[in-house]
Amino acid sequence: MKLKSILILAVTALVFSSCNERKTTPNVLIIQPDQHRADVMGCAGNAMVITPNLDILAASGIRFSNAASASPVCCPFRATMQTGLYIHEHGVVENGIQLKHEFKTIGEIFSENGYATGYIGKWHLEGFLPDEPVGGFIEPGKARQGWQEWLGYEKSHEFLEVWKYNENGEKERIEGYDWEPAWQTDMALDFIKRKTKYRQPWCYYLAYGPPHKPEQCLPEFLEKYDPAAFELPAGTENLPEDKKQELREILQMYYAQVTAVDHEVGRLAEGLKQLGVDGNTIIVYVSDHGDVLGSHNEDIVQKYIETNRNVNNTLRTKGKPFSTAFRIPLIISGPGIKNPGQVSDALVSSVDLLPTILDLADIEIPGYMQGKSMGDWYREGEGPEQPYLYMGLHKNQNAWRAVWDGQYLLSMLDYKLFYDYFADPDEVNNLYNDPASEEKRKELESVLKGLARDTGDPILPRLEE
Repeated sequence: MKLKSILILAVTALVFSSCNERKTTPNVLIIQPDQHRADVMGCAGNAMVITPNLDILAASGIRFSNAASASPVCCPFRATMQTGLYIHEHGVVENGIQLKHEFKTIGEIFSENGYATGYIGKWHLEGFLPDEPVGGFIEPGKARQGWQEWLGYEKSHEFLEVWKYNENGEKERIEGYDWEPAWQTDMALDFIKRKTKYRQPWCYYLAYGPPHKPEQCLPEFLEKYDPAAFELPAGTENLPEDKKQELREILQMYYAQVTAVDHEVGRLAEGLKQLGVDGNTIIVYVSDHGDVLGSHNEDIVQKYIETNRNVNNTLRTKGKPFSTAFRIPLIISGPGIKNPGQVSDALVSSVDLLPTILDLADIEIPGYMQGKSMGDWYREGEGPEQPYLYMGLHKNQNAWRAVWDGQYLLSMLDYKLFYDYFADPDEVNNLYNDPASEEKRKELESVLKGLARDTGDPILPRLEE
């Protein structure tokens, strides 16, 4: 009897142990720099940029090479990331529009599932317009959308002075730092350390500002790049020589900012390791949109030449249906990954990000969300294949809707574009009015209208005109 009792206890302990292992709750760290172009990473095949820590993250996780922002500017992407909805559902169709507080966000969902949650950095969802003062205090309560610990602000692109708002809305200078992301990294690690001490699962959202404003970079990263070493993109051949030099200097600063962000990613990874939570933390690295950086658009370049406008304001853009603007870096790493180092060419939309994160954290995906989880790619090494992605924006009274299948990009309404990325990777040859491409264009027009219909986009009548 005694032996039988021992065996029963042993089996029971084994069962409970297995259950506990299966139910281990992963932590979630979301790292979102602003305006990081998808191909400016070493792991994406860019031999010029220095990103050792992102390369390590990709080698330990999965990188999605065809990830795209459904609406490639700040506010619409961030609202989609927080809600899992397209712009016509959450209403943030361009910058300067508030995400209504009744929408349930990442912070609220994770809080409801027993997580400690924290947010730091650029929020850009409270509806401040461009002429508002730099920063922007977000009052405690509903405006913080469920994030329990808050060090966010509405928007700022001044990274060389470090400050925060106290709970009274007063600015406080942070001493001992000369670059905002360094302080933000320290605050993230402090949060993680405190929650780890009490064995509480956590979800932390770190919204770095760079590389959005490359001029705000540190000298030690700037000196890693020589402007003369940069090859200018197609479409800039007619730029005056002094403006070509100006563009090279912008590229130098941009790459320096990416490397500086990469440095912070390395500090985060080391911090997780030191705290002993690296093996149980899902890391999601993603950006809101890319940056054209002067590439592929001869019309923009010609407009610049005619108006003699500032290169930085004219040749650096987003919000348009160009692959350099809508493609975004997406790396997911953490426990339970099937094939570390895998690169998936599956099409992934920003509307898929929240469902994927919830899935990987074993949290039920609300039925109203419009995206699909890519979790099977992470867990099994293969997963859903979406034949098309739907994108669009209303920006400065201009509207466009686009469909992308990884090769062809068709945009309608105020931006009529049709590119074959395989034949024309620089996207300098707009085939929209090309008779030889008419059949394929009409095929994608039909697909685009179908996607508008399926997602409930009220812009459908304009597409059918």
